[in-house]
Amino acid sequence: MHQTLQTAEFLRYMPAVAVCERSLRELNFAWRLIESTAKMVCPVEAKTILPTMKVTREGFNHLEQQLIANLVQQNITKSVQELDFKAQVIIDIVVRNLFERTADVGFLAMDDAIRAFILDEERDSAEIVERLRAYRDKYTVYDEILILDTEGRILANLDNGNEVTRSFDPLVMQTLKSDHYVETFAQSDLRAGPERALIYSHKIVNPADGEAIGVLCLCFPIAVEMKDVFDGLHKDGDRSVMLMLDEEGCVISSSDPEHIPAGRTVPLALEGEYQIVMYAGREYLARTCAARDYQGYGGPGWYGHVMISCETAFRRETLDVLAGHDPAVLRGVMSHAKSFCPPLHNVTVMAESINHSLRRVVWNGKIMSSGEDRDLLRLKSILHEISQTGDETNSIFRDSIQDLYATVVSSSLQDMQFISRLMIDIMDRNLYERANDCRWWALTPDIRRILADRKRSAEDALRITQILASINGLYTAYARLVVFDANGAIVAASDPHGDGLDMSGRSMDESLVRRTLQLSDSQAYCVSPFEPTWLYGDRATYIYCAAIFHPDHAGQAVGGIGIVFDAAPEFRNMLTASLPEQEHAFAAYTDRDGNVIASTHDDYPPGSVLRPAAAVMEAGNGVSAAAIRVHQQQYMMVGNTTSFGYREYKNADNYANDVIAMIFVPIGEQNDETVRQTGYTPVEVIEHSGGAREFATVLVDGNIFAMPASSVVEALEADRMLTASTLKPLIAGVLNYQDNSGSASAFVPVIDMRQLLHPGALKPEAAKEIVVVRHGRHTLGLLVDDLHNVLEFGNAQIDPPLQMFGKRTNYICNIIRTANSGQMIQVVDIESIINNVFGGSVEDFTCEEVLEGKEVVISATL
Repeated sequence: MHQTLQTAEFLRYMPAVAVCERSLRELNFAWRLIESTAKMVCPVEAKTILPTMKVTREGFNHLEQQLIANLVQQNITKSVQELDFKAQVIIDIVVRNLFERTADVGFLAMDDAIRAFILDEERDSAEIVERLRAYRDKYTVYDEILILDTEGRILANLDNGNEVTRSFDPLVMQTLKSDHYVETFAQSDLRAGPERALIYSHKIVNPADGEAIGVLCLCFPIAVEMKDVFDGLHKDGDRSVMLMLDEEGCVISSSDPEHIPAGRTVPLALEGEYQIVMYAGREYLARTCAARDYQGYGGPGWYGHVMISCETAFRRETLDVLAGHDPAVLRGVMSHAKSFCPPLHNVTVMAESINHSLRRVVWNGKIMSSGEDRDLLRLKSILHEISQTGDETNSIFRDSIQDLYATVVSSSLQDMQFISRLMIDIMDRNLYERANDCRWWALTPDIRRILADRKRSAEDALRITQILASINGLYTAYARLVVFDANGAIVAASDPHGDGLDMSGRSMDESLVRRTLQLSDSQAYCVSPFEPTWLYGDRATYIYCAAIFHPDHAGQAVGGIGIVFDAAPEFRNMLTASLPEQEHAFAAYTDRDGNVIASTHDDYPPGSVLRPAAAVMEAGNGVSAAAIRVHQQQYMMVGNTTSFGYREYKNADNYANDVIAMIFVPIGEQNDETVRQTGYTPVEVIEHSGGAREFATVLVDGNIFAMPASSVVEALEADRMLTASTLKPLIAGVLNYQDNSGSASAFVPVIDMRQLLHPGALKPEAAKEIVVVRHGRHTLGLLVDDLHNVLEFGNAQIDPPLQMFGKRTNYICNIIRTANSGQMIQVVDIESIINNVFGGSVEDFTCEEVLEGKEVVISATL
């Protein structure tokens, strides 16, 4: 049963969001109560603010619904992203691993020792079993290897506990009829027990005539492999269940077999970003992912599947991921919310808009109620309740939006960690196979025999070349394979890309030859540093080497084999396979010093430097982390993981080569202007006992200015202003204004207070308020950045302005001292603005009848 739950239904699974929802519902009730009280207690005085208050309350109500919906959706998104990533990694990692098995079985079926063993009627299985054991010691992913004749009789096998002597499994006949590998996942008499076995089989043919002489079977223990995959994806406190499923939804392997054991069938969740599925009577958030083809191989048709109970999916402890970041960086990141999370940006913009509307209601109410009238005092009490409830509402919205940001950022950073871990896991697993390959191919009987013969002929060198070419045809991850003698001279090489590189008289790097010849046995290998080599067109790569030992003298190295990894395309494929589909995102492998091994960014080719942060360079093996960083004037989500090896590779084989996988996802450009902190600055008023005056305070270019409250009519939203096409910069536009007296509307000029008080000041992104002032019979609009408060100051605090030098007009008539240390407030001279800006009288200002859309053409005598 598949379903999608609605927001209200998810709330029962999200206690933190449910608490927020209840708080907002209670505040919504408080708003209604205040509105009703204002209508009853002071209906006349509150008449002008009631409509705006209603709109503001309705806005809060709508925003509450959007906010809760976004909180629910982002919590879902965070959990779903993790499920989706895990499900995809589970299947993709396994498919990449199994792809290597398809090459292994084909190559081992061509082994001359195995062919000779089958053709020898007096065969002795002990020697071939020893060879199979040597193979498994290198390719430790196999738990059983079997050699069968064409009748299904077991000629040799590796597992002493597997007592099968003959197989009647249909895979035997199927393999004999095929010219390619056969992949089988089913119960088989080749493996004892009721569990299904994953077996790769290939026909073995007589090299003389190409006729089938037997079947080779490699048994891959999927349960062991899956435990390693699950352990790599499991985190502390993780309550999800990770599963590998077959095409019918039957569990192949489980990260929690006590909860969901192998053999159980679970509902698939292939549709959409997620599905709610029912299992054992409980609802689960689930995601199922099919494999993505890897070099044309799609795997056995299995699925990666992850599910978590809805009851626990959203109850995990949420760390404050924003606390550890610089506040300026966070403000810069949040300024790009529109690009990295549009719904979150929309909620923030709406919250800010409603908050401004609320502050405008309170500000206008305070202007209206300035004075000692008893009826106005009742309105002041209402305004106090509005202001207090507004602060509580804003606090909840601010905290909730902060939680949303934290959830979105946390989810993105979590993705970065997962992706970087996948990148390094893919690399380690791939290079593990390279270490295996060189050691096994060094045991090729013909190569050992020929290299031990000091009198080898040109035909012998040709024979080695043919062997290397056939290997390279199956294993395409190599630019070339080379065999060299004990002096380092190259005896033979493959040339899969046909570059015709002349090997005659050439030798391997002396230090690499010396290290190869010093290897103690066939289990040992060595690797060159990642550096340019002539064997790879003077590009940087790794060369994996193993010693070739004399067939008759144990421990005597007669040369070595070097396999030249095709680093450029192989590493790039590993990186691009993990790269998110986001413009300008890039990934890289580096060493601990930041030297680039590979990257998807043209500015960071191999050999360049991409220096990570100190914490990244010093991180322990297997440690994953993610952070917000500034990289090339861009805010970036950066994830990193330091290599941790795979099985014995880099863990128990004496090979140390720490690599750091890094993923960079851009958020937006670093812009100092966007990170300036703005907001309400409280003013402490000095206590006074004498006469006092009330002032309306506003913000202009980061400073607080005051106007006599008696001169202020009201504040209006700035988007009511019409743009003017013929005015000087000082006049921002006009306002088609009608006051509450019922008189006809008239055009009123709007002065840009930034340009008036601070000529040349930067224009804000959007001035938010127009303060309508009146002096005598003249009305004027003042465009300000924001409203501040309406405050009462004692006469003793009000001083004359500072004397201005020269003839520059002074628009400041007084200075107010406050209780804030080092703070003063300048009082704007409304009369001076009217007289000086318009050169005398406002009657010189005329509006001609030209209205085109929202633009008005004005002529003025300035």
